Amino acid sequence: MEFSSRSRSIFLKISRLIRSLFIVYVPERNKRDLCLAINKINIIRVKIIALTFIIMESIMIIIFYIKHKGDLFRQPDIYYGGMYVLLFTAMIVYLLVSIKLGKNVSGNGTIIRAVGISFACLVLYWSAGISLLDQLSYGQIIVYVVALMSVAVIPLFPPLTLLLMFSSAQVLFVAFMPYFQQSSEMLYGNYVNSTSFLIISWVISRIRYTNYVEDFEYKKIIKEKSDELERVNRELAEANRKLEKLSQTDSLTGIFNRSVLDRTIKAEWDRCKRHGIPLSMIMVDIDFFKEYNDNYGHLAGDNCIRRVARLLKTCLKRSSDIVARYGGDEFAVILPHMNKDNVVKFAEQLRKRVEELAIPHAYSPVSPYLTVSVGVQTIIPSDELSIMDFFRTVDQALYKAKKEHNIVAVI
Repeated sequence: MEFSSRSRSIFLKISRLIRSLFIVYVPERNKRDLCLAINKINIIRVKIIALTFIIMESIMIIIFYIKHKGDLFRQPDIYYGGMYVLLFTAMIVYLLVSIKLGKNVSGNGTIIRAVGISFACLVLYWSAGISLLDQLSYGQIIVYVVALMSVAVIPLFPPLTLLLMFSSAQVLFVAFMPYFQQSSEMLYGNYVNSTSFLIISWVISRIRYTNYVEDFEYKKIIKEKSDELERVNRELAEANRKLEKLSQTDSLTGIFNRSVLDRTIKAEWDRCKRHGIPLSMIMVDIDFFKEYNDNYGHLAGDNCIRRVARLLKTCLKRSSDIVARYGGDEFAVILPHMNKDNVVKFAEQLRKRVEELAIPHAYSPVSPYLTVSVGVQTIIPSDELSIMDFFRTVDQALYKAKKEHNIVAVI
């Protein structure tokens, strides 16, 4: 029983080894792409080899005609001439077919494989025929041997497919050899040499095909890893962008937060000081917001702040202008390079636009609708002034406006 089990194990190992010689494993997910890549290679090489043969056979036909024009039908020369014309004609057909198929490789996969196999078989059979003719005069098989090596190293075929192609050509070559070569010693030498070169050619082709499949799979893995890394990087960049946006955005209103305001005012302060241009700030405060919040509720209060924030943002027309939530129900608008009169007019527009929202505020002593008080300050930054001084003066302007409510105050 143990012997039988061991024998079965040995048999399975040998079977797998033999199978691996003729069938190269390709993962199912890679088969389609591998076939497409091989078809692209083979169809290009068919075109190149066909064109090469057309040129070569044209020359051979011309030489043959010049050399034998006085006696074209003398044997065996007429057979050589016929073989040249046959290959020349076939190569023209293959060139035209390969050009047409090459325009849509992915859609003509099956046909391209058939064309590639038939092309290689034609080259093998034709070369075998020439070598058989050579037996009548030279006794050489160099053309057939070169064809075996060429088919092994130029196209890409699975090992089993190529073995069947080689075997069919070799069977025909061996079967017809005695009709052309009478010397038993030459026959023996031709059989041994052609078979040896066939085996060597097949081994070379198998190595090439296996290496190509391995390289293809490695490149596929690398591409998949690269695509995955690129996807992760995109997701990370998107996450960072969102995080950056969140870090700059006030969660309630969606406009810039206080930290962005501080960074912007510092940058604009330095720029305006460097170029000697005015810098303006508008502080907006919702009038009697505590009364609104206490009586209408916190949800209504939050919604009120959001509506005012959206309005202020839509009023900005220049890319250099920003609005940010300063804190609570206060907002700050930064306006670089705008003279004082225009800033005051713009501030008045903001005040009126908020009032035009017509948000009911029954608990405001100055209006039945929600209003805002606005403080404005415009200066040209210099070494004698600081950003803190700027904030202090605009805050004083807002304090002045809030004394009367629903007005624009300027300092």
